[in-house]
Amino acid sequence: MKSFHIFYVAALAVSLAGCASSVSEPTAVQALTTEQKAALHLTDVTADADRGVEVSDGDLGLICQKVRAEIETQSPGIFTDHANAGSAVKLNIHISKFERGNAFARMVMMGLGQIRIEADVDLIDRSGHKMAEYKVAKDFALGGIAGGTTSIEDVEEGFAKSVAEIVKAKA
Repeated sequence: MKSFHIFYVAALAVSLAGCASSVSEPTAVQALTTEQKAALHLTDVTADADRGVEVSDGDLGLICQKVRAEIETQSPGIFTDHANAGSAVKLNIHISKFERGNAFARMVMMGLGQIRIEADVDLIDRSGHKMAEYKVAKDFALGGIAGGTTSIEDVEEGFAKSVAEIVKAKA
């Protein structure tokens, strides 16, 4: 019976930690039109951060890789090379908040030690004109075992899925 309780607690922790990688709906500031979304091709995913935001170049590169992989998974064929990029756009992620949080604080009490990523996501055409702008935020603040075992990498996965929702064609 005791082993059942341990299994139950472990299963609950894993399922709650999955919330970190769930999708948060992007908020449109200037949305793509249906026509723009249907004809959309991307050339690149880039990322930068506000001054004072503590995020390394390695973290920015990893976020770009995760976003690109998620977009390729959800929208195969959306990326194009520069040679054929007549109407292609660049997706730029501008991080305004990047908080790694504290695993011990999350484990002690829900809401403490929160992990949070916030960004403006712009789609920029070849001439440098902003075609669309979205706000994307992903956070995690659960407590207990799930809070103590969840990392910034888990939240980055959820953030990547949320960014991919911007360019995903709705069926």
